[in-house]
Amino acid sequence: MRSGDRLAPLLFRAVCLGFSAALLVLTLFCQISLVRAEKEISDLNGAIAAAENRRILLQIRTDTALRLDELERRAIQELGMRRPEPGQITVLHSVG
Repeated sequence: MRSGDRLAPLLFRAVCLGFSAALLVLTLFCQISLVRAEKEISDLNGAIAAAENRRILLQIRTDTALRLDELERRAIQELGMRRPEPGQITVLHSVG
């Protein structure tokens, strides 16, 4: 038996083993990348939810805030206030 005949199966096994090891390492790196991407997606979803909650809170505050026309109506009708006459208005200038 020639030495080349014995070497061919060993070389084939070594190449297969090396290829399998490379595939295993590549699979592990892909899994790590996938886990990182899922973590980032989860973090971003949390940030989106927090921003949406903040938006809803600000919308509620805006909706419940008194509008100027509503404020004027309540001042006149409920509190009996009236707009000042032109001679009653004093303009103050700030120094600064």
